Amino acid sequence: MTQRLILGTAQIGMAYGIANRTGQPSAHKAREIVKTAWEEGITKFDTAQEYGESERLLGESLDVLGVANEAKITTKLSPTIDLLDKAKVRQAVKKSLHKLKVSQIFCLMLHREQQLDLLDKGLASCLRDLKDAGLIENIGISVYSPTIALRAIQSETINILQVPTNILDQRFEKAGVFQAAREKGKTIHIRSVFLQGLILMEARDLPQYMAFAAPLIQKLEALGVKYEMTRTAMALSYIKLRYPECDVIFGAESPAQVRENCRIWNSFAPGHFVKDALGMFSDVEERILNPTLWD
Repeated sequence: MTQRLILGTAQIGMAYGIANRTGQPSAHKAREIVKTAWEEGITKFDTAQEYGESERLLGESLDVLGVANEAKITTKLSPTIDLLDKAKVRQAVKKSLHKLKVSQIFCLMLHREQQLDLLDKGLASCLRDLKDAGLIENIGISVYSPTIALRAIQSETINILQVPTNILDQRFEKAGVFQAAREKGKTIHIRSVFLQGLILMEARDLPQYMAFAAPLIQKLEALGVKYEMTRTAMALSYIKLRYPECDVIFGAESPAQVRENCRIWNSFAPGHFVKDALGMFSDVEERILNPTLWD
């Protein structure tokens, strides 16, 4: 049942997330995280050129397991690359292939939604050339806003979108993004299911600059008490039940977290809990939902 899960590997390449208390894991622990995911049936992985050592550690981990070319890896082009320079883009892709120790990238994504505008300026042709050469299988984009997501869905070049959605965030659903993707036959990968760890934090542990989120976290705590569910269980179960057609990215700081998330994913959750969550979090302010506005 873990076929829809994607292991996000920002955590193995750098210290990531507001709730992260352990920092970047050691290379040994990174390999154990990837190994545990594979043993749990997860064959899809998400990384990026900007995620520190993530690509290299992911590639080494999969290579040691002997499954590198069986894995479906999504990576994202560094925002610092001149995406209108075909030679530089191709060089960057080959560098990722070398680090990941694979012959083909499952999905190459644009890392910034603003880069969608570059497709009509020559980037689309460059990406199609990479696809024709067999270096990449799919072309995608990671977005932050429903408006750009809807535009990306209409693009003939883009076939996979990565969007932030979670138990607190209904913006993309209300804007019709999921419906539009279904109609156009586009695939959506949901990220930020834990909202960079904010959803998992206790209200009392929030840093001072995030104090404005405390009332919302307290509401989450109350919902968990009502249904006797942990915050992790609510976050994963909500996405699993609400968006059954989407793959879901989750990160982990330890092998134990991977196992626990998979256990939760495979367990039963009451469907009416989703209805409660939809009503309770129907109008959450953007400064909570958008991490770029936190500090």
